[in-house]
Amino acid sequence: MTTDGGGWTVIHKRLNGTGGYNRKWAECENGFGDIRKEFWFGNKFTHILTSSGKYELRVDIIDKKNKKWYAVYKTFVVGDAKSKYKLTVGDYSGNAGDKLTYHNGMKFTTVDQDNDPYSSSNCAQLQNGSWWYKKCSNCDLSRGHGNRYKPYRGHVQDLVESVMMIRKA
Repeated sequence: MTTDGGGWTVIHKRLNGTGGYNRKWAECENGFGDIRKEFWFGNKFTHILTSSGKYELRVDIIDKKNKKWYAVYKTFVVGDAKSKYKLTVGDYSGNAGDKLTYHNGMKFTTVDQDNDPYSSSNCAQLQNGSWWYKKCSNCDLSRGHGNRYKPYRGHVQDLVESVMMIRKA
């Protein structure tokens, strides 16, 4: 909680990909996991927080070579259930690359609720995780980590750990 001045609320954590993010809508809406291990805060609760004021998002990731990367978005909002928890993100800084902006404006997709614009398939089923998909993925921290998966496209590959956290801006 001391990262970059502190005050963060963790909304996502992957340590080794064993927790499984291939979840149904209700699970992603209400949250699941263990904050000390694999964890999803819940879209409903993230919406409640981000609708109460201006929030920023920080994504910290560690690759298999133990190199640390980060991305900060000064704008971060998750819409309500009616919007299908639409993602609003912007104003990037960091060293990980601006991969999440590609998903700006996307609705959340799960294995049982296909809200992505990819017409031929459900990206959550294809990618084995639930996320704000746009033509499946450019940044998908819900996917499995390790050599076989590339959940953060670009120069950051083979993730070992990822954490998403928010705080009032």
